[in-house]
Amino acid sequence: MNMEERNEEIWKMRCEGATLSRIAKEFGISSHRVRQICDKKKRRLENIAKWPHLKRVLPARIQNVLNKYLRNEDIYDHPERLAILGEKVFFSWKDMGSKSVRQLINALESLGYPVNRDVRMTDMKSESYFEIGRTILQKYFDYYTENSLDDTEYIPVVRLIIEGISEEMRSAGMPGSSCDEVAKKLKEFNRILYQNLWIEQAREDADEDSLDPQKECESARYTFDYIYEHGEHPE
Repeated sequence: MNMEERNEEIWKMRCEGATLSRIAKEFGISSHRVRQICDKKKRRLENIAKWPHLKRVLPARIQNVLNKYLRNEDIYDHPERLAILGEKVFFSWKDMGSKSVRQLINALESLGYPVNRDVRMTDMKSESYFEIGRTILQKYFDYYTENSLDDTEYIPVVRLIIEGISEEMRSAGMPGSSCDEVAKKLKEFNRILYQNLWIEQAREDADEDSLDPQKECESARYTFDYIYEHGEHPE
């Protein structure tokens, strides 16, 4: 048994009601040392309880990678920003293996934040169109949130931007399948932005225990798609 395992066993015995003297005798240390170990464990748990939920569910190894590359503890308070970076960015961090990426994605999606997944184009010539479109849509999303636009003002313009990029691709002689793929992935990118903002606002308006992330995510997706197609809120 190493020291960490020993200290966990000491804490467990103390939580179960064992006296300091009994624990001390069990492990051959002083009662004062037992009290120190238990006080340190208690303080740590109290601190963890104050952490944002994402930080609480991520292994320390993944937290170290996030801290290294993002250098901002605020990311734990805004999982939606992390989710939109997406799988491609996660894999670009050399300290993140496939297992860690899966754990990070699972943690984000368990909180209701869809992760921007595979954005690779079948036709690599389409990549630049997608990147330009994504930059424009991200900028417009930021404008939408900063200025509190109504969804019926915002989402139809998103559709116009995507259709405009698709038309430009066709006029440049790109295959129809490539145009459709870029349009589909840009729509999905923007839908994820919208869903994650919806979840974030739902968290602010509801108790954590009463929030159903999956239901909220489905509602956000339905609302986005409906307005995208019809230009008005669903009834």
